[in-house]
Amino acid sequence: MKKRLKLPNGYGSITERSDTRRRNPFVVKVTVAGKQKAIGYVASYEAGLTMLADYHRDPMRFVTNVATFAQVYQLMAAEKYPGMAAVTVRNYQSAYKHCSRIYNRRFAELRPADLQQVIADVRDSGAGQASQRKVRQIMHHCYTYAIKYEIIGAAMDYSEYVDIDKHTVRVPKNPFNTRQLNRVRKLINAEHPLASWAMCVVMLCYCGCRPSEFLAIQKADVKLHQRYFIVRDSKTEAGRNRVVPISRRTLPYFEHWMRMPGKTLITNGKAEQVRYDVFRRKFKAVMEVSRCKHTPHECRHTCATWLDNAGANELSIKKILGHAAKGVTQKVYTHKSIQQLRKAIDLLP
Repeated sequence: MKKRLKLPNGYGSITERSDTRRRNPFVVKVTVAGKQKAIGYVASYEAGLTMLADYHRDPMRFVTNVATFAQVYQLMAAEKYPGMAAVTVRNYQSAYKHCSRIYNRRFAELRPADLQQVIADVRDSGAGQASQRKVRQIMHHCYTYAIKYEIIGAAMDYSEYVDIDKHTVRVPKNPFNTRQLNRVRKLINAEHPLASWAMCVVMLCYCGCRPSEFLAIQKADVKLHQRYFIVRDSKTEAGRNRVVPISRRTLPYFEHWMRMPGKTLITNGKAEQVRYDVFRRKFKAVMEVSRCKHTPHECRHTCATWLDNAGANELSIKKILGHAAKGVTQKVYTHKSIQQLRKAIDLLP
């Protein structure tokens, strides 16, 4: 009898069955969630090798009934995450950590009560409605993937039955007024130690970017002569790769940061991209010195409010802020040039 080669660790095993059934005397097993699971019975050892090869090419064909929530998530993430913005992926990865109680549960055996208990865990951890919503989105993506690849039936999408807390506005968003922003500008003119960060506050108010978008702007995407920059990384599809005009009032501030070393527009002392937590601390320091009470995201509200008050075109506002246009006319037939966007942003006081 020809000696069989030893299979690699973790590849699987092919063994003869102990019962008297002879049509398919070999059982093929793989390790799933730390346990050996049979994926099929074959007539010969060679047929078992073929089944193992097929399994490693497409494992979900063989383990759909034993796949765990964690396995479905990993497969979903491998397929879906490459097309998402980096900030969105990080948010989803953080939300996934709240699902630990169902990591090793068989996906097909999960029921609405199991999913609802995960939301209860999120609530008990002190996280709010936003975190609960992200966890529910993770569940929805996993169930969509599981149905698509026939891990479960279409009628078993229990993510639609998950309830989360109602959205409540804990701290209303308030835009800067002219007096407040003038106090921030004074720090710049007085060459205060926080002058560079005060510039960022004003830049944000005049460009309307989300703070995460602003910190990710690459110098290569800033066109000073044409007065615009490109936002590559955004949490929404409408916000990615959008052109944002630079106001004449903030052009000197963009020029200042462009002279700093580093690949991103806003950098730290080591010419590295500034983390959001660091930026938030600098922002808070500027607020304290200028006697203002605002958050970084309220700069975006300021820009939106000013554009609306100045009578800017609705589509121009959406283009600048990265909001999705509604209706076929706005989405397909209406285009806004950089010149028109600059005209809109120059309306700001």
